Amino acid sequence: MKKHVRLLAAGCLAGGMLLTLLILSAPVQAKSSFPSDRLEAVSPSIIVSAVNELQLTARGVYSVFLPIIFGPPAPSTKKGFMEFGSPACNDLTALRAAWYQNASPFPDPACGSEYHQYFVPRIYNKEMMIYLSQAVTNAQASGWLIGFGEPNLTEQNSYLTPTEGAQLWKQIEDAVAGTNVKLVSPAPNQWNPGQYGQQYGHQWTWYMVDEFQRLYGRKPRFDALGWHYYATSLADLQAFLTARRSEALARGYDVPFWLLEYGGSCVGGSVPQLQTFMAQATPWLNETPWIGRYTWFAARIMPSSDTAGHDYTPCSLIDYQTGNITALGQTYWWY
Repeated sequence: MKKHVRLLAAGCLAGGMLLTLLILSAPVQAKSSFPSDRLEAVSPSIIVSAVNELQLTARGVYSVFLPIIFGPPAPSTKKGFMEFGSPACNDLTALRAAWYQNASPFPDPACGSEYHQYFVPRIYNKEMMIYLSQAVTNAQASGWLIGFGEPNLTEQNSYLTPTEGAQLWKQIEDAVAGTNVKLVSPAPNQWNPGQYGQQYGHQWTWYMVDEFQRLYGRKPRFDALGWHYYATSLADLQAFLTARRSEALARGYDVPFWLLEYGGSCVGGSVPQLQTFMAQATPWLNETPWIGRYTWFAARIMPSSDTAGHDYTPCSLIDYQTGNITALGQTYWWY
């Protein structure tokens, strides 16, 4: 009789699964309505023990309670975060993240050298070029160095014309020559060309490619392509990145995409709204093979964190005062 037990899930009740045991002529197996990556199936030996202990007859239908064990899926190696505070090493553990960035060439000094492998430095603007040598040294632990942030926005201190970007990128390429360091391209934001008075919009990268080709007779080296995108709709995010992917392939860049900042409506948005968008977008990022990495914006956000006085704290994964994970951070933790 032992090899003729089949376990079927009929429902769930208060921490135990209501299961129906059917004594049938079929091999032992376990079925469940729970996602397979979040459930440890009840083993056949437990089922057989229950049959024997309860002295079930050869034919009959019985309802019993057996425990189930929930657990989150393994965290994605793509998942990172933008760090606004310290210590980032604590936040790596709290968020189950694989890496972090801080828009700086330097890792968090509060974290020991054993954490350097989880940090990816960034030359965020041209003022940071004076630290290029240190950035390359710091990048060797992770193997990556990230380029400029939102160089397409004229109001940002990181604004660059495509010509300036090409000239500075040549210096960065020269600095990493002969090292193990790979390069992530500068990351424009999502605005269309001409939108809000921005000439280049998200096409800034391709304007820079054209300028680099004109100046140096070849395309720039990008081992990954960086982007920033804020949305409330998964469909909008997918459409944006898919369009950029087609443009990249047309230019010969079959490289991973790094979504270096993503989030919802941080200003004026509610945490439940942000959680909904995060829960829709993040699984897609994990499942899409040409998405190399992503970082939610951000951890330890302080109120009025920009010159315009905007409050981005609803998007914060870690509370800047207590260092505790926020409700939104708990959602991020799951992925």
